Amino acid sequence: MASTSLYRTPSSTGNRQKFTLSVWCKKHSSSQMSFLGAGASNQQNHIQFADDRFQIRYYTNTNNTVVNTKRLLRDPSAWYHLVCSVDTTQSTASNRVKLYVNGELAELNDTTYPGQNGTWDFNLSGTTMYVGRRGHSNAYIYDGVMSHLHWIDGTAYDASPFGSTDSTTGQWKINVEPSVTYGTNGFFLFKDNAALTDQSGDSNNFTLSAGTL
Repeated sequence: MASTSLYRTPSSTGNRQKFTLSVWCKKHSSSQMSFLGAGASNQQNHIQFADDRFQIRYYTNTNNTVVNTKRLLRDPSAWYHLVCSVDTTQSTASNRVKLYVNGELAELNDTTYPGQNGTWDFNLSGTTMYVGRRGHSNAYIYDGVMSHLHWIDGTAYDASPFGSTDSTTGQWKINVEPSVTYGTNGFFLFKDNAALTDQSGDSNNFTLSAGTL
């Protein structure tokens, strides 16, 4: 996906306080690259690789919410399963954003949590959501491979619906049919192929904005 990105503009506002991203991925470089982006230049929402860390960030002129994994994810030959789970209604700050790598809750680094009941631009009616780039400009293009990308609107899931530990090898393996509720703007991309069709059953399909799948 080195030059490829997709977009969808929600026509209805979903839940801007609770959401989950789950994706299986390989990265081909160490550059900054986004899985999902939304928002304007002065109000940026990113879920991305940054400095080889899995990160969610919400930047405005007055706010810089950022949550990073401490672990560096540098192996270009490895498949990673990454989950970002957000619920800003939680009273304890550390429960508002949780990041998972290969099924394990990640230790965090350089973290500023969102405020309680804070809202994001994800799932906002009229605000375009991009897969494979940041929201406000054609940059931070994802350089690598994505598979089984789930976006959940309205529920903060941990990693367990999306994978499990193989009893023989001990490796974290994919669950190809997770039992989840996608919500108003949720979607499931890249299940079996490179189609732009939402495979959650909710018909939240995407459009190719650049490149080829």
